[in-house]
Amino acid sequence: MIKLSKKWSYALKAVIYIAERYPKLIKILDISKDLEISESLLRRIISELEKSGVLITTKWRFWGVELWMDIENISFYDILNSVWEELNIRDCTKGIICDNVERCSITNIFWDLQKSFNWILKLYTLDKVIKK
Repeated sequence: MIKLSKKWSYALKAVIYIAERYPKLIKILDISKDLEISESLLRRIISELEKSGVLITTKWRFWGVELWMDIENISFYDILNSVWEELNIRDCTKGIICDNVERCSITNIFWDLQKSFNWILKLYTLDKVIKK
């Protein structure tokens, strides 16, 4: 079973929360309280999203966070990839060759699943999911 981690879920929820309030500068503490996410975990997630260019934080005067890119340019793939979680569904889809690769008849199925998974994550951008 493919299961998204809590970190992925929190990253998606936080970015959607910020996008719904754009262009307002949002305080991390407010996001933490409203979404019931630990502030320390949220700060780590936001730091990773900032390093990847999805968000920008303002530490001067207002101490908040906002989107760095337009909502139609931020995909779920970008968000999930930013928080450094494993996006591959199997070892063979991340280039690791298993001992059974020559006898395996399902590797191509996993590759197709991986390509479809990535395609769907890239298809959904914030503009398609935020509440206006």
